[in-house]
Amino acid sequence: MGINRLVGFTHMGVKIVADSCCDLPYDVIEQYNIGLVQLLVRFEERVYQPGELSNQEFYELMESSPILPSTTQPTLEELTRVYRQALEEGSQVLALHFSSGISGTFQGAQLAQKMLDDPRLTVFDTRKASVGCGLLVLEAARMAESGHDLEAILERMEEMREKMQCIFTVGKMEYLIKGGRISRSKGTLANVLDIKPILHFDHDGYIMPLNKARGHKSALRKMLDIMEQKGANLSQQTVGVSHAGSPETAAYLFESIQSRFKPREIIVGEIGPVIGAHVGLGTYAIFFES
Repeated sequence: MGINRLVGFTHMGVKIVADSCCDLPYDVIEQYNIGLVQLLVRFEERVYQPGELSNQEFYELMESSPILPSTTQPTLEELTRVYRQALEEGSQVLALHFSSGISGTFQGAQLAQKMLDDPRLTVFDTRKASVGCGLLVLEAARMAESGHDLEAILERMEEMREKMQCIFTVGKMEYLIKGGRISRSKGTLANVLDIKPILHFDHDGYIMPLNKARGHKSALRKMLDIMEQKGANLSQQTVGVSHAGSPETAAYLFESIQSRFKPREIIVGEIGPVIGAHVGLGTYAIFFES
């Protein structure tokens, strides 16, 4: 039964769906016709719809607002709407969502999958966030465009999920404190001493401490050193950089990675409002396979 189902739909190709937390540049989303499930951000009583608030406006509002923003998971209606639209194209659908370790989005995706009860729909937990998730989405979209079947794409997704490193540091400790990632006493001490924790996503998609540095420049150097230690065949990879309202830092990382590791391609994405609400202005990250 399962084999017949795959054979029956393979020739129609695979449609890729992601969510807005993949932080891929919009032209990439458009180029590969990737379906996008939207997560929203709320300031007090106002929920901002997609396109109502630019990234720059969001970070300005976040810096000036006395109350931190909150985020909403995609509704079941939003998930099923995007999935149905993708299924209407007559292809198999692979939905790649950001980490279940920090969001309920993937659990929502599983509920939507059960509700739709369509064997052509597969949902996948990348256990990554931002461009770390985005690199899996991009690879899947490129494989689908090249005519690979679902089985081959899923095999590569599992390999990338195992190998993808998401290394980052936050601009301000207060967001880690308020998000419960670090105690107030440790956070205050880190602020006073200008200690920047270097964090990463573990195997299960949870944020964990990896290292630390004293000051911004030292954190950048240490992250690049970690990339050198952990990266495998970096010159053959598409790697990623993301930033929260810090284009100068992103440019520095881009140039440093380009000259030091000479990867095949570097994707730079800006951290959008949903992840930005939890990490804050000045956060930056690098993504590569180990």
